Amino acid sequence: MNFIYTLQELISALENCSNEEYPTVLKNLQLPYNELTPYESWKSKGYTRNCIVRTSKYELVLLCWNVNDATPIHDHDGQKCWVYQVKGSISEKRFDFKNENLVETLCTNLSPGKLTYMDDKMGFHVLVNNSNDRATTLHLYMNPIDFCSYFCEEEKVFKKKTLQYDTVTAQKEVTL
Repeated sequence: MNFIYTLQELISALENCSNEEYPTVLKNLQLPYNELTPYESWKSKGYTRNCIVRTSKYELVLLCWNVNDATPIHDHDGQKCWVYQVKGSISEKRFDFKNENLVETLCTNLSPGKLTYMDDKMGFHVLVNNSNDRATTLHLYMNPIDFCSYFCEEEKVFKKKTLQYDTVTAQKEVTL
């Protein structure tokens, strides 16, 4: 498989492969930052979730992170999740239960071009922009994800949350 340099090439590859081939497609991803700038949106506080494309098989979501933005500890409602670092850097911390306590099992930093994978069998994770600049990450979910469970720090329990987008791109604008 050839390297993938554009969003159109990525969408075409995802549309023309089986779900089992998604990891191979993503390992060939070399998207430059300017490919995704049209899909960015920012707010003064908190990260944004920007839907680029959503089909019955997958969804591509661009997250835009201000400095110190973080997700809560969360799962993916049984779906598979890949995160491709587009710009800046974020850290990923993974957690699992040990003796009924939520404990950190891994901490890694992502830099542009790096890819990470997560599913619910691996536990939970949190993503944090702990750099000194904004960051963007491209998330591929197989299948689309409508809900997740997140860890409520105040109550020390997981709660279910409906996921929403800050922006939605019309699919016809990005598909071949």
